[in-house]
Amino acid sequence: MTEDTLYQADVGGEPFRFDDRVARVFPDMLRRSIPGYAASLEAIGSLAARYVRAGTNCYDLGCSLGAAALAMRQGIREPGCRIVAVDAAPAMIARCREIIADVAGG
Repeated sequence: MTEDTLYQADVGGEPFRFDDRVARVFPDMLRRSIPGYAASLEAIGSLAARYVRAGTNCYDLGCSLGAAALAMRQGIREPGCRIVAVDAAPAMIARCREIIADVAGG
């Protein structure tokens, strides 16, 4: 994981953007700024294990880098399920695809 140092200095009032720079350090941003983030991902996996039924679709809306989608994937035990990850930021989608490919082994 790359450490986030993007916003340590004044950025001249530039608005926050989900660009390539942010996508590279986003996991560190989340870990530092959302208390209980890891626990919430564990809960998503547990909820998926408990409630997802065979042949259903599961959605990760605003997926960023796909952490919740991956948590669902780990939790789902039923066959024929599909996880759909959606985000509006092209840089996040591109990085999510890389992460998913790495996890899937290719």
